[in-house]
Amino acid sequence: MRRLILSGLGVLSVCGLFAQHTSISDTIMLDEVTSYAAVKKYQAGAKLESISNEQLQFSQEGGLDHVLMRFTPIYIKSNAGGLSTIRIRGTAPDHTSINFGGININSLTLGHSNMSSIPTYLFDGLSLQYGSSSAVNGSGSIGGSIYLGMNGNWTDGLKVKATVSQGSFGEQLYGTKIFTGNGKFEAVTRAYYYFKENNFPFQNIYTGDIENRNPIDDTQHGASVENMGIVQELNYRFHQNEYLKSAIWLEHNWNQIQPNMQSNIDYTTTEDLDNKHVRAWVQYRNDKNELRYLASLGYVHDKQVYNKDNSQQIGTDRLIADLELKQDFNSNFGYRGGIKYKYIVPEVYAYSSENIDFEQQLDVFASSFFTAWNKLKLTINLRQMFVTDFSAPFTPSLGAEYRLYTNDVSVFKLNGNISRSYRIPTFNDRYWGTQGNPNLKPEEGTNYELGLDYTFCNDNFQSNLKLNAFYMDIKNWIEWRNFGVWQAQNLMEVVSKGIEFQSNTTITKGAIEYNLRANYNYNPVEAVETNSQTGVTGQQLIYVPKHMANAFLMMKYKEWQIYADGSYTGSRFSDDIGYELDSYFLTNCGFVRQLKINKHQFRLSLSINNLLDVNYQNERYYAMPGRNFRVSISTNLNII
Repeated sequence: MRRLILSGLGVLSVCGLFAQHTSISDTIMLDEVTSYAAVKKYQAGAKLESISNEQLQFSQEGGLDHVLMRFTPIYIKSNAGGLSTIRIRGTAPDHTSINFGGININSLTLGHSNMSSIPTYLFDGLSLQYGSSSAVNGSGSIGGSIYLGMNGNWTDGLKVKATVSQGSFGEQLYGTKIFTGNGKFEAVTRAYYYFKENNFPFQNIYTGDIENRNPIDDTQHGASVENMGIVQELNYRFHQNEYLKSAIWLEHNWNQIQPNMQSNIDYTTTEDLDNKHVRAWVQYRNDKNELRYLASLGYVHDKQVYNKDNSQQIGTDRLIADLELKQDFNSNFGYRGGIKYKYIVPEVYAYSSENIDFEQQLDVFASSFFTAWNKLKLTINLRQMFVTDFSAPFTPSLGAEYRLYTNDVSVFKLNGNISRSYRIPTFNDRYWGTQGNPNLKPEEGTNYELGLDYTFCNDNFQSNLKLNAFYMDIKNWIEWRNFGVWQAQNLMEVVSKGIEFQSNTTITKGAIEYNLRANYNYNPVEAVETNSQTGVTGQQLIYVPKHMANAFLMMKYKEWQIYADGSYTGSRFSDDIGYELDSYFLTNCGFVRQLKINKHQFRLSLSINNLLDVNYQNERYYAMPGRNFRVSISTNLNII
């Protein structure tokens, strides 16, 4: 297999698909995220959404978990400390890829990312893909994908943005973004520091081995979080359609491991996790000719140390090379193809060098789109992965979008997508001490998607409504269970199905503008077959709510913004025995004041989170903060 790999080395948005409706799509679609159109072009029928920079500013403190829980129908399992894991459409955390340039930043040992440690402040927006995207993004994209967006500004002059935020329970954020360039060369520096003491009061209902119906007043201990990082971009434009872009992301995340409610009563010691990451990506792109191409190189170093014990280091190094060719024969037909190579060296104290020294991975992929009668768009994606000493499945996807109706102010579309997906077991799954299982099979899924998309736009009223139904069947689901010893096994076949509704409406009345966003998700997920005596079939998977909903309402009047949002999370099983965590409803509100002094802009904001002071658990036995406040000031200085 190694010889085979070594020899192998030697989205349009709606506006792109229906050109006459550019104004409608540009108004509704949040096109600030530069990755959105590129992702959409070859994935007709797939459900993709964007979260704009404006939305990110309402949750720029902390990580992606806060943004996703407030503005999307995606469930995040989290405690108040430093751990948050994503579950798109009921799948596991390692079933969602998090993409920065051409890098999936998920840990190669654990298989997923800590959503609370990915700072929203660094990015200009997010693109989200719901459902399988392995044919485009490779291993791990079973439940969905997230694309971290940074705009190409090509700054001419010097611009400085800065933010200072202070909140309850010792929360602090300091951030800056510096843009400098001459229109051809650009240097962008993005840096931030975030800290939270997390010493919040709460009602402790666990004062013994069982739930106590007479809660006591308690204060959370040992849950501090400290994150800091910098992204440095250096970009050069040789020609309008030829440029070199590079970014290096240095990150240091530290957090104490939050004690559960029972341990918090007699709290004496603390444990912590220290994570350091280096992520670098360089890309050359040439679109001057009909045959366009891009070449990229990347490097990632991840290192985790538990409780300051350097003898228990967990880390990996990986080199990434990517080559892609594409050609559009006309606006109705085009293709692309390429390869991506990864060379990975794990540095994990629990791995034996006899089992794993290094691993090579090679992805070969091809995509094409075809548009007919200015109504129908078809896309196909093909991907085959080759892995050292492992067999990965062939992964195709087929998508379609059909414009049912259109006029000068509206577009009504029918979308459909069928896709295969897979996930190669993590290094921990295969090689962790004597418990790793090198005989694991890859998880394989099939995703079916059907959706309706309606967009309406006139001078005073703009709205986009989406209704999607999905069915996902995942075989060889991997779980760690105790079979006399903890070990990873291919235990289950899981079926996830459901309905998602999303809306985004803007109404203008004179000088006042209203924006209303609403989401609802109904998602039954259960194991339909299990190979384990301890597995449970016919029951909703743990930490997956059947019902989720949220809404966001904002009013703008001149330089003022007033907003309120609420989110409902349904009950969730916390174990296979059937214990259910109660559902909960959280509300937030706040206001923003925009100021302009000469050519400089300032943004003042006050927010109140968990306005109703709800006492809830997102993970069993772990406390969450009640009502809390935050004050922020941001500047946008155009110096030259």
